[in-house]
Amino acid sequence: MARVTIVDYGLANLRSVVNAFEYFSAEVEIAKDGDALLNAECIVLPGVGAFDAGMRGLRDRGHEAGLREAVLKRRIPYFGICLGMQFLLQGSEEGSEPGLGFIPGICKKFPEGAGLPKVPHIGWHDLVFSGNGRLFAGLIEAPDVYFVHSYFVPAEGATNQAASAFCDYGVRFVAALERDNIFACQFHPEKSQTAGMKLIENFLRLEMAAA
Repeated sequence: MARVTIVDYGLANLRSVVNAFEYFSAEVEIAKDGDALLNAECIVLPGVGAFDAGMRGLRDRGHEAGLREAVLKRRIPYFGICLGMQFLLQGSEEGSEPGLGFIPGICKKFPEGAGLPKVPHIGWHDLVFSGNGRLFAGLIEAPDVYFVHSYFVPAEGATNQAASAFCDYGVRFVAALERDNIFACQFHPEKSQTAGMKLIENFLRLEMAAA
């Protein structure tokens, strides 16, 4: 049975994420502080809310140091969801707090104006696979998944190289990325029905294979 440690930094509603992983009989633990991450078998960082508030929550609870030790040094599998993906970058136009900086890049705000899609980006949209996504094994081409966000990971430089899927919403952005033991998606797999649940199942299988 997979053991999943979900990061609690005081903002995210964890219940739907917990339910999604427990559906596959995973043993779910909630990490209230960074020390709880050091013996994790895999780490899930869900995210809702503002970038700065989220990063302050991670730092105040010791999660930033715990993530650096667990993910970068011990190579424990990491799965970031929505804001949990944006945290991986160096920062965001949404605020001034530095991000984790695991992947170079800055999150950007969707452009607004006449003829452009509405912001925030809310709803179901197709993915475009890059062709190298381990989490997308067994999924049909261009699956619909559920997004809720105003800021995005740009498809450029290091983030483009790590991208496993893209989405087009006025601009093309990185919808999912993978690099070594780091996995993340901008959309909410726990709200994306069959496609999202398959993504979670694939992550758990990869984690168990690596154990």
